[in-house]
Amino acid sequence: MKKLLLLLLLFTTLVFSSATYAVWTKIINSNAMALYVDFDTIKKHGGYVYYWELGDYFKPDQFGDLSAKVYREVDCKLFRTKVLSDSFHTEPMGKGIPSSSSNTPDEEWRYPAPNTPTRSILKKVCSK
Repeated sequence: MKKLLLLLLLFTTLVFSSATYAVWTKIINSNAMALYVDFDTIKKHGGYVYYWELGDYFKPDQFGDLSAKVYREVDCKLFRTKVLSDSFHTEPMGKGIPSSSSNTPDEEWRYPAPNTPTRSILKKVCSK
């Protein structure tokens, strides 16, 4: 179990640092935020797809953050997702030192509702 946690920590650390140099492609623009995906770093492994997503807020949220980077695991067959790690930033486009972050993966899968930004992003990611 310790080896698994160590590998997960190492994996997310390496992946987290690679998101700093991401090439973000805007997918959705709403009234509150723009959502981006880094298509260059999409990975497929063991029947799952892994990708980075960036939310860039037009106004600071209740914690003063202007952006969030999220690393997701996607099951394209069942169209569900888990957050593996995330970080929140007080600067736009995920820049600067994170104000908070987590490398604790979600325990439960989430199924995005129809006509939601997450569902639209998953369609694009799964089609790559």
